[in-house]
Amino acid sequence: MKKLSILSGILCIHALSFAQRQMTLQQMFSAADSLNATVRAADFGLQEARAGVEVARNAYLPSIQASANVSWIGLGYSMDRDFTNSLDEQLPSFGNNIAIQASQVVFAGGKIRNGVHAAELGSQLAEVQARTSRNEVRYLIAATSLEITKLHNQITTIQSNIDLTQRVLSQMQTRYAEGTVLKSDISRYELLLKNLEFAKTKLESAIDIMTSKLSMAIGLPQDVRVSPLMDLSLPDQNSGFSADNAPAIRAAGLAKDLSETQLKITRGERLPNVALFAGDTFNGPDVTTFISGKMAGYGLLNKNFNFATVGVGISYDLDNLYKSSKKIRQSEAALYKSRAELDAAREGINLALSAAQTEYRDAFTRLSIASQALSLAEVSYQQVSDRYSEGLATITDLLDASSDKLESEMAAINAKIDILASYYKLQYICATL
Repeated sequence: MKKLSILSGILCIHALSFAQRQMTLQQMFSAADSLNATVRAADFGLQEARAGVEVARNAYLPSIQASANVSWIGLGYSMDRDFTNSLDEQLPSFGNNIAIQASQVVFAGGKIRNGVHAAELGSQLAEVQARTSRNEVRYLIAATSLEITKLHNQITTIQSNIDLTQRVLSQMQTRYAEGTVLKSDISRYELLLKNLEFAKTKLESAIDIMTSKLSMAIGLPQDVRVSPLMDLSLPDQNSGFSADNAPAIRAAGLAKDLSETQLKITRGERLPNVALFAGDTFNGPDVTTFISGKMAGYGLLNKNFNFATVGVGISYDLDNLYKSSKKIRQSEAALYKSRAELDAAREGINLALSAAQTEYRDAFTRLSIASQALSLAEVSYQQVSDRYSEGLATITDLLDASSDKLESEMAAINAKIDILASYYKLQYICATL
């Protein structure tokens, strides 16, 4: 007894070490949106992609470069072209340079416009990926919560059968004292009771594991255990579902658009870049002018010089004449691949949706059959129990009837939960969770 008391104390302490929290499905979804690591990472990826759009739009803005420096000038000398008559030159020792230049691209073959469009498509793709992550986490939460609910209902059913078995055992023991029941009958029913208690223990362990999994899916600490409050009302059997907005199809469509944009960018590389530019340079002294003035007899031109420039420039990479065709073929192949992947994504989602809809409809049929079987099992058990009390049935008949009743009750519970599981699976496929 002392050991049992110590063991009970340890179990109580263990139970109290976990904080229990009851949450509805929507509350769990809301918590996961801000706590789940996968969802948070996808949200940060979306923020990064949106910032990338603003970075890409910077290409529309003018480029401005400014520089300023001071320098020491010395060790000057001059010589003839045949490297003779070398003379030391007394140069100014201080030099300065200030320059600023601005340029604006006016034509780039569509590369800037398409680059911005590619960044926008990337942002939309990141949004789809964030939505996909959120949808997957929510489906995991819903499926796990349903499994926990199913296990709790099974425990309730087993506990009901344990209570019934204990009542039957009590009656058997009374009749055994009267000499109308064999000891072997009591032993076999006691075995049934132990089997039920063992099954209950296994279910309780499974609930502990699934609850830990649920807390992890939500993003809660490991010492927090969630007890889901599920709405078990059955949805409409003829609920309509469409996979038009399924993330897989949307992502494949954006990937195709991105491939088309990349092809335009590659083709645009075959065109020249045209830009307007303007600048101003304040420089002094110019050593070449200083020496040239001396040699020409103008005196030492130790002055600052300022000059402004404005004009238009054109640039073109000549290697595009023989390199771009290979890039274009590569981009075209990527486009054909993305189109095929879009078709495959549509086929895969439509097939999955069709299978899930069939499973959803079949789940209602299974529930109807399970409910009818449960009614028959309950009637059969009551009849066999009455016959056993009158000595017209054996203990084997009673055990079989009890087993059939338990299996039917379990099947009815599972059939109802399976309808909800199929319903959430349809919502997962259609991304409506």
